[in-house]
Amino acid sequence: MTQEEKLEALADALDRDIGELKPEVNLDSIGWDSMAMLSVIAMAKTRFGKKIAGAQIREFTTVQDILSALE
Repeated sequence: MTQEEKLEALADALDRDIGELKPEVNLDSIGWDSMAMLSVIAMAKTRFGKKIAGAQIREFTTVQDILSALE
């Protein structure tokens, strides 16, 4: 899956415009809260077959951290 496809899935999960989600963007600047974390965990499992643990996702600080977890 390409980075663009991952960003599209992430934008859907976070209900954001894909243009807001550059790899270097700090998650706090786009409303990174517990609901966003749950959405990303669910998206990772259903769309990518990846498991992201709660402890792991709490360490994420940038969009790139999420993209890396989806590889």
